[in-house]
Amino acid sequence: MRRLILVLHLIALLPLAGQARSPNALADFVRIVLAEDALPVQKAAADELASYVGRITGNKLDILSLEQFAKSQPTGKTFYVGDQAAELALGKTPAPWKPEEWMLKSVPSGLVIAGHDGKGSPWSLNVAAGSMLAAYTLLEDHLGVHWFWPGEFGESVLKNPKAIIPALDVRQTPAFEIRSVSLGYPSTYHTKKFNDAARIWARRNRLAWVRSAVFGHSWFDAFNLRTDASFKAHPEWFALVNGKRRPPQMCTTHPEVIARMVEHVLKGKAQIMHISPSDGGGFCQCENCTALDVPDALSYDGKTIQLSDRIFTYANEIARRVREQNPDKACGMFAYTYYHKPPLRIEKLEPNLYLSFVYQSAAQRDPLNLIEWREKVAGWQKLGARMVVREGWGNHYYHDMHFLHYDQIINNLAEAHDLGFVAAYGEGSKNFAAMAPNYWALTRMMWNPARDTGQLMNDFYPAAYGPVAKEMKAFFESYNQALNKNWPRRDRRVDTTGIAYANVIGAWRRLIPVAAVDEAEKYLRAAEAKAPAGEFADRVRFHRFGHDYTKLMLELLESYRQLELLGVKIGSFNPPEVKHRDDPVARDELLKRAYELGERREEMLLAHRDWAGPDEGLYAFTKDRGLRPWHQAVKKALGIEKETALTKEKLKQAASR
Repeated sequence: MRRLILVLHLIALLPLAGQARSPNALADFVRIVLAEDALPVQKAAADELASYVGRITGNKLDILSLEQFAKSQPTGKTFYVGDQAAELALGKTPAPWKPEEWMLKSVPSGLVIAGHDGKGSPWSLNVAAGSMLAAYTLLEDHLGVHWFWPGEFGESVLKNPKAIIPALDVRQTPAFEIRSVSLGYPSTYHTKKFNDAARIWARRNRLAWVRSAVFGHSWFDAFNLRTDASFKAHPEWFALVNGKRRPPQMCTTHPEVIARMVEHVLKGKAQIMHISPSDGGGFCQCENCTALDVPDALSYDGKTIQLSDRIFTYANEIARRVREQNPDKACGMFAYTYYHKPPLRIEKLEPNLYLSFVYQSAAQRDPLNLIEWREKVAGWQKLGARMVVREGWGNHYYHDMHFLHYDQIINNLAEAHDLGFVAAYGEGSKNFAAMAPNYWALTRMMWNPARDTGQLMNDFYPAAYGPVAKEMKAFFESYNQALNKNWPRRDRRVDTTGIAYANVIGAWRRLIPVAAVDEAEKYLRAAEAKAPAGEFADRVRFHRFGHDYTKLMLELLESYRQLELLGVKIGSFNPPEVKHRDDPVARDELLKRAYELGERREEMLLAHRDWAGPDEGLYAFTKDRGLRPWHQAVKKALGIEKETALTKEKLKQAASR
């Protein structure tokens, strides 16, 4: 009753609710109103709005509760944030809301900013935050505030006391149910400052994973492969390979494996639970499994038998049993490597089976890859697949260099949306110092894949670099055009149009030749000379760091490739059939240079850990697991005993000092 009286009193203070058809000066807004018991996401929306509008206009906005507002003598315009304030301004409740739905609606007394809001931290991407989505849409799309990357130098707020808010009447749900990109491998190796900044950056760029869904490899969890207990108790569950049962793959036709996976899904906390096989090879060769394979149907590498029919027979059976027991539960399944192509003998996929379609749009530089992508998507959709983008936008294959492919990102997400993909997520890199344009394209296309794409990148450069926009666009385009031109020169050790690690690891000097780096250097120096002190010079300095790291990596990776040719065991930079040459003098000189570069690389990785720069976590992660021991091999060949400072434990210790 008290709340009803309060609302009636407030309504009496307001102009008649309705659609305001005229734009409003931002400076006319003097307050933000929200409920006393507002949710944390609504309070965060109000705080963000007050901070940024204040910085734009130079005026301070008061944040008032409904009770405080009722006791005031309101003059000027008001932002109404959250359900209860929206009800006051509209004269009716805006509920019910669809998942993540948001509203921006002009009313005679101001602007309603509301949406589907959940309980929990406003900076958790798993929490529904419709009011925050609405606030950030206002700030970015209409008031020119931008968050280019996490942390230092990434925020742009231009002071504009004459800013105008157009008449707005928008109520929408996001085009993609999931909008997510991970920033590096993994976040536990990064500093708290960077991780906190990354979460805030993601929220402000309207990313979210509110849908209760888990995709990815499942058998490690479902069969507790952390230990060998399952294997000892039930070896018959595991893949038969060369006559012996072994993990980490399972026998997908074994009835107890199917039953265990059904239980895994039904007991799982998420609405969509993962059921995909383990990563890598070693799939079952038993008669029941191989009987489901289609003879002569080959997978992505043109050599291995396609496993799609056996794997999706397994997935369909799990999804069918799950749906019979709980119609609200669903299964998340990769289309990946040996089971990336559509099955040939299955007529329909179960309606509660979500297909996490793994690919990299960067490969669509090759027109044949784009044709193959479209053919595969069409094939899956004939089976009724509910498709999810699972990308590698900042894949570790790229080694934090300038692997720019914003044109492919834009075109692919627009097409995926048109084709009915329901969500988009994938791997990213921490290194915005090299790939900032990729993330501008990515975040904006995930939020609005139906936008006019023609202007998207042209908006980025003036917003981020102001008076040196021309020079910075030319800088990034030097790398982008080099990759466009030289992509056909990658290796073909694996017969695929996609991006195979073996096809790029030894090809970087062909993909980004010295001439392209020199051209980028020319434009970067021009930007450095011209940029005025302040945010634009800071951003150019940030990109100088990324450019210097790419230059170092290109020389270092080529050094490793040449050292292999000189007989030093490094990794797999060359095809095994390539002949080695005997030149001890050249080998020793190159070893010394590779050591210098490797040490410099480690110094750079440690230099600015709080920046959105090269990923020290990825480097340390590989060292901790004995992967890519390239620098160790060089030190061993030179007889140098020196421990790296880049391990998880040492990075934690350094961050705590």
